[in-house]
Amino acid sequence: MEMPNGAALPRELVAVSLVAGPHEVARYAELTADFNPIHLDPAFAAGTTFGRPIIHGTLGLNLVIEAIERTFGGLPDDVSVEVRFVKPVPVGSAIRAGGYLRSLEAGTYEIYVETASGERAVEGTCTIGRAPEHRNKGANAT
Repeated sequence: MEMPNGAALPRELVAVSLVAGPHEVARYAELTADFNPIHLDPAFAAGTTFGRPIIHGTLGLNLVIEAIERTFGGLPDDVSVEVRFVKPVPVGSAIRAGGYLRSLEAGTYEIYVETASGERAVEGTCTIGRAPEHRNKGANAT
């Protein structure tokens, strides 16, 4: 999806929520062929640092991509995403993804995935549209 130069950017990304229960995590494992027992096997996960199964980090990241798609009606052609996975999320948690416009000039959003209690699991930035060095700088552009 091509974004027109000078198109207004919304102040927030549409928030997207999901309860990441065992069924959703198992379906995501099938989709990605990631069957790591830390996500799927409660007995295995009980013996790890986490003490119980955790969702795939990329499952949350995909929720961010869905928030971008819902906001712009598709995934913009020139979108870049940089994230950090900052906290594991136990299977069964409700998570929400979204973002806030941080810089209109750069087209940069602060993006996140958080639990129902507001704890951040994934955070980072995404830039919508062409890289700032390629954007139209207005009538005074050279």
